Amino acid sequence: MSLSSASFSLGSEPVTVRSTGPFSGLVICVTGLSKEARKQVMEATERLGGHSVDLNHSYSFSGRKFEHALKHGLKNGLFIVTLGWFVDGVKKNVRLSESLYTVKGVGEHGTRVDELNRLVSTSSESSCLPSGFHDAKKIDMVEKQHARFSRSDPKNSMDLMLSGHTLYIDSDISDELRNKVLETASKEGAAVINRWFVGCNASHVVCEANSIYQYIGHSNNIVTPLWVLKTSRDRYVQRLVHMSADLARQIGTSLETSQNGTAVEVNNVANSSQDTLSFRTTTSHAERQQIVNLAKTRVRNRRSRRMQTCQVPIRPISPSSLLDSICWSISEPTSTASIFTDSCSGESEFFDANGDGKDSGASFANTTRSLTESEKNELIFKNHFLTILFPVDRFSEMGPSARTYFSDNGFTCLQVLDHIYSFYQENLSSHEIEAAIHTDSRHAERLRVVYSSKLTAECGGNVIFKRIDFLGSRRSFELLKRVSGDNNSNVYELLIRA
Repeated sequence: MSLSSASFSLGSEPVTVRSTGPFSGLVICVTGLSKEARKQVMEATERLGGHSVDLNHSYSFSGRKFEHALKHGLKNGLFIVTLGWFVDGVKKNVRLSESLYTVKGVGEHGTRVDELNRLVSTSSESSCLPSGFHDAKKIDMVEKQHARFSRSDPKNSMDLMLSGHTLYIDSDISDELRNKVLETASKEGAAVINRWFVGCNASHVVCEANSIYQYIGHSNNIVTPLWVLKTSRDRYVQRLVHMSADLARQIGTSLETSQNGTAVEVNNVANSSQDTLSFRTTTSHAERQQIVNLAKTRVRNRRSRRMQTCQVPIRPISPSSLLDSICWSISEPTSTASIFTDSCSGESEFFDANGDGKDSGASFANTTRSLTESEKNELIFKNHFLTILFPVDRFSEMGPSARTYFSDNGFTCLQVLDHIYSFYQENLSSHEIEAAIHTDSRHAERLRVVYSSKLTAECGGNVIFKRIDFLGSRRSFELLKRVSGDNNSNVYELLIRA
């Protein structure tokens, strides 16, 4: 199989390439396939925006044309790829990198083609295409028949308010309303597609307010079901508001942020173990349902962003460290945090090559300054989940205590510092105290005194001892270091020193 991104003419017949779809601008030539398999490839190519022509008619990876394309194709912009490139691309609805599927020699990958030809020849229902493609092809045939009907009567086409438009109806619209929109769109001459992706040929996306954020900035016309119904009823196309794509994407982000803003309090409560206990006992059934619905909405939001590209994105590589330039004592409020700035003073910037130990005239010093507002609000970690391993005791005998945090928009510098400060302002939990009384430090000795006191026994054995007090002088923040072994990890160890 070979493909080219250049438009050209085959004999006297010009090749026309569709302007939309993942294969837009590609001319795909097939070789080594049976007649039935070749037909399936041609149909899928045209469906996804490309054009297919025959390279040769032999059913093997051989022949003078194929060998010539293999030898001279790459320098002329022609890729020679295996059938796997096409099949995987159709399944994921994207154009994949050709470098992963390149054919390097005559006869390579011939086994897979032979298996496909046998599969197609033994069953008329077998296909090299994903199962959903054939249903989409049937819809496309209906659309073409509808278009031919509209063109057959010019007068009728002028009376149809949505003639020439293609609509996609969002799946979250209720069945009853969806049926009304479908009926109206069909009556007004519009075509309807059942799949949407960035760059598809839908001229209008029909959705409601709750789903608008996933389309804004990616579709030219976003309308409501009411817009379609009113256009048909009033016999004129309703007004549309236009804006640039970059502004639309900014608005989409703002809408999503404001939608999630009401949950900030809930997140802060959930991130504290003691507050979580009181939260569990005081929230009503209705409040719990609201929290669960909000969580489900966020999950759907993240899922829809993945669906926009029709593939699951690769997990991004997380930074090896976070906040390594911050100067701060974890016992102090986060407003006291500052940032290191390297400064150099002196007359010379060069190393003393003489090695005589004399002062070369240059000195380096670390100075600090307060964090600016932009630095406080800088997004330092883009994942939705962040797990921090907190040191608990003075000499790390107990090992770290893990705490996982969630943020729908990632974590800013100030958010992470607030989480660290809040953790150490809490009291040690009962199970931590049971282990802490066995550690070796003067702070553990103080804890043992409180633990065994008569007052504690009279109060029901409830020991109140802050985490920050159990650390002693170990309070100077260094950095958050990603745990070793996984460069996609969202688990970081907090490093602090005395």
